[in-house]
Amino acid sequence: MRYRETREQTAELLRMVLPQMARHAAGFHPLTYAVWYEYLAGINPQLQAAVDARIAECGSLTDHDIFLLYEKFLASRDAQTSTDVTANLARLVAEVDGAALEAGERVRNYGAELDGYREQLQQDIDQQQLDQVVQSLILDTTRVRYTTATFQEQLRRNCQQVEQLRAELEIAQGLACRDPLTGLLNRRGFDSQVQREWHGKDIDSSLLVVDIDQFKSINDAHGHMLGDKVIVAVARALDACAGSRGPVARIGGEEFAALLLHTAGDTAVGIAEQVRTAVERGRIRRTEGSDAVGGVTVSAGIAAWRVGETFDSLMLRADRALYQSKAGGRNRITLAPSDIASVA
Repeated sequence: MRYRETREQTAELLRMVLPQMARHAAGFHPLTYAVWYEYLAGINPQLQAAVDARIAECGSLTDHDIFLLYEKFLASRDAQTSTDVTANLARLVAEVDGAALEAGERVRNYGAELDGYREQLQQDIDQQQLDQVVQSLILDTTRVRYTTATFQEQLRRNCQQVEQLRAELEIAQGLACRDPLTGLLNRRGFDSQVQREWHGKDIDSSLLVVDIDQFKSINDAHGHMLGDKVIVAVARALDACAGSRGPVARIGGEEFAALLLHTAGDTAVGIAEQVRTAVERGRIRRTEGSDAVGGVTVSAGIAAWRVGETFDSLMLRADRALYQSKAGGRNRITLAPSDIASVA
């Protein structure tokens, strides 16, 4: 596990982290807390150096700074933790497999020995020979009992270790692949899921990229707490409209993506329009009972997959379409041309 501080130590870190968070422009969200926690705990020297350098340069950390710091210095280590845990699980499986083979071989040998004793007992033997058979039988039985008992104890210990590693793996994979603010996949998780579900399968699909319009202005006018609520609202709208068609992710500060499997370009445009309308009509409040903030909109770019096209190319075309939506006045959707010549 990454964090080994005691309850008292974490309480002291909490007391130290909150004032640090209050001195900077970044919002009070999980990524900010994670960055400052590791900074003040002294467990991530590279992060400490990067934070100090950024503060010396700009004076205050923004949400964008926090996102970049997390992606560079925390998320990658979560991914390494996931890899290490997986390797430990494989090691435990190998140990159990080896122990099982050893126990199985001992039991098979015991069976052969029993057959030998049975043959001896079926013959005429004297008392001395009978005593030898009995002594040998007791000895062999004791050895097998010890072997099976040892195997059972090893299984018990390994089961406990597997459960612990499984819990660590879930935490590590969650941190490595999920955006803490929205619960969506992050860019690493998105790329991983695309690799599993789409690469090499020639699935007719469309890539939808969504960006919040004038997000910096929203943060400047209403504060980062409301900015976070805007991000969460857009994430929920995109996730709801995309449904179970494919992976949905927050791939940047205010940018999102959804790979819509088995979805043609015109259908993807309809889904994007649902997202755009839901955000435009939404009413986001800073606090319960406060006035709703209007004017929040999103722009979107869509690229429908071409046979033989790589995902990088698909993403590039979707990004270009998003840029056209921004350049065309925002709060709109652009479908990338499908012919190669028009996007060269």
